Amino acid sequence: MSSLEVTFVTSDRTVWTGTAAQVVVPAVDGSFGILPRMQPTLAILDRGNVRIIAEDGSVTEREVQGGFVSMDSDVVTIAVDQADRARSAS
Repeated sequence: MSSLEVTFVTSDRTVWTGTAAQVVVPAVDGSFGILPRMQPTLAILDRGNVRIIAEDGSVTEREVQGGFVSMDSDVVTIAVDQADRARSAS
């Protein structure tokens, strides 16, 4: 099974790093998912939630206000100014 090597950082810390099955990001032109073996991608992020689904099924979700995501050869880099815990829907 293929997987993604993910590094999710802010300007002052690493938010999450590890192996994931899928990543969902809020790009400026719409939310999209990143899966293993996808074409190289570079996108600017908008306000919304970054969601990382680890290989064990656990989910990490953070609210971001912008940034960028890069994916090439199953290596995903997410860089943002700030990443807050996602608010749950009430």
